[in-house]
Amino acid sequence: MELYKEFGKNLLISLGIFAALTLVLLIAERWPGIELMAWNSAPFCVGFAASIIGVGYVLTVKNPNNYLGFYGGIAMSTLLGIQFIMTHQWDLVMLYFGVFIPFLVRSIMVWKTDKGARDKDKGQKVGELKPEWLNRKQLIVSLLVAALIIGGDYVLNTLCIYHDGWSEHVLLKLLGAGLICTSTEANYWLIYKKTDAWIWWTLYGVVGVAFYALLPEPNYYLVILNIVFIIVNASALRAWVAITPRHV
Repeated sequence: MELYKEFGKNLLISLGIFAALTLVLLIAERWPGIELMAWNSAPFCVGFAASIIGVGYVLTVKNPNNYLGFYGGIAMSTLLGIQFIMTHQWDLVMLYFGVFIPFLVRSIMVWKTDKGARDKDKGQKVGELKPEWLNRKQLIVSLLVAALIIGGDYVLNTLCIYHDGWSEHVLLKLLGAGLICTSTEANYWLIYKKTDAWIWWTLYGVVGVAFYALLPEPNYYLVILNIVFIIVNASALRAWVAITPRHV
């Protein structure tokens, strides 16, 4: 019951964060020529709802004992997948439905099993939360996977999305690939309760700020939203670092 209460409380906190953010943005929009939110756009509204659930999800799994947050992650990913269907971003549709949601389902299974073992043994599993980047082999593998994701997405962007030359829109392509890379790595490492996940999620926010600020028509709402993500994910990173046993 305590896990459900925590999940519900975190959703309310997220709702409060977005209520305050919306109020600030509405005030900012009173200035001539400033338009930050598009309430008349169905994809925007779906994405806004996904963001509220997403922050609640992060605040919940900030507690490595609470696997219920991943149900929020599944709801968030489903909404984002629907949003990308609306905007015809089929590569992201496949990513969310074919990769991220299965990762989240796997996270529920692993975290729930771990919680049962922890409750039985009255202690933390050895090696849990330990950053895998401290292991040289794991670090190399992780960076190689990141390079493959970025390279593959760069090719996909060039041939199927931008339909341009290999040396055109280089920065935007790399940043877009960086968003996919960091979120994939983060979702993967969360399955195994590794602090690496929060490093990747924080990097995701940083890359997101740069990407949406450098678009031909900058999306300042998403720039601000990614700043919120940086703060939330960095707080989770700090929390996990603080409770990571120093002897593992």
